[in-house]
Parts: sequence; structure tokens; C-alpha cells
Amino acid sequence: MKKPALVAFILLAGCAATSTGPGGSDPRRTQSEEKSWIVADREKRCIDKALTRSRDELARIQATRDASADLQRKNEIQERDRELYECHAQADAENTKISAQESNEYNLQAQQARDRALHMMILTASPPH
Repeated sequence: MKKPALVAFILLAGCAATSTGPGGSDPRRTQSEEKSWIVADREKRCIDKALTRSRDELARIQATRDASADLQRKNEIQERDRELYECHAQADAENTKISAQESNEYNLQAQQARDRALHMMILTASPPH
């Protein structure tokens, strides 16, 4: 009768030690969220920089009023679109990297939990010495 109670107590203690609970926070999750915020901030700054540069260049083209202004304006719009695409592509690549790291960490945690459960099963199934 004492052995099942002891096993239950050990399992509960192990689960409580590994659980973050609703009030706790997983430091890895916080780091991942922080990295995502940093990536989003970089993307926003990249976009703002590209839009500002493009607006300035379009204003300069508009002010010159030479014969090739339409072609220059079209080229500038294409350049702006390319820069915006690069901003988004860079952010997507960084977010993919963050997601892969997070996935690897969760897989490692899951494997460690399975290993602990297997060890507990072996310990509780083995005859007393």
C-alpha cells in the first residue's frame, strides 16, 4: 500500500517541478517572443526606411520635370517594391529560424520527459532490493 502512494507522490512532485503553470512563465517562450518582437521591429524600420527613401526620390523626380520623369518614377516604384519585398523576406527568414529553434527545444523537452517517464517506470517496476 505504501509503494503506490510513494510512486504517486514522486510522479506528482516531478510533474510539479517541470510544469510552468498558469502563473509561471517559460523563459524559452519569453525569449522566443522577444526575438519575434525584435524581428518585427527590424522589419518595420526597414519598411519605414524604404518608404521614406522612395518618397524623397519621387518628390525629387516630380520637382525636376524632365522628359524621363515618368520612366524614373516607374523605376523608383519598382525599386521601392523590391526593397519592401526584401524587408519582408528577411523577416520571414528570421521568423522561420526562430520557429525551428523553438521546435527543436520543444522536441528536446518532449524527449527528456519521455526519458524521465521511462526511468520512473523502470524504477517502479523493479523489485525491491
